[in-house]
Amino acid sequence: MVMADIVGWLGAFLLLLAYFLLVHKNLTSMSKMYQWLNIIGALLLAINNIYLSAYPSFVTNAIWFLIGLYGIFHIVKHNRKKSKAKRNVP
Repeated sequence: MVMADIVGWLGAFLLLLAYFLLVHKNLTSMSKMYQWLNIIGALLLAINNIYLSAYPSFVTNAIWFLIGLYGIFHIVKHNRKKSKAKRNVP
């Protein structure tokens, strides 16, 4: 098995694990763990897609990766806002 195949299988596993944990209610979409599983899974699959010259799948996974980064950014921003609000409560 080629290293790119292992990377691709690991990426697929992480994306499916994230979705399973979301459906099973072990994680929420506002969970950093959920977003990181998606980010790393999409990145690994994108690497595999480039190796295989599977450009439509590469674009899909690159966008999924960016959505995950946006999710992390949104969570951090939301948590900062909550933290700031807690400090301002008398």
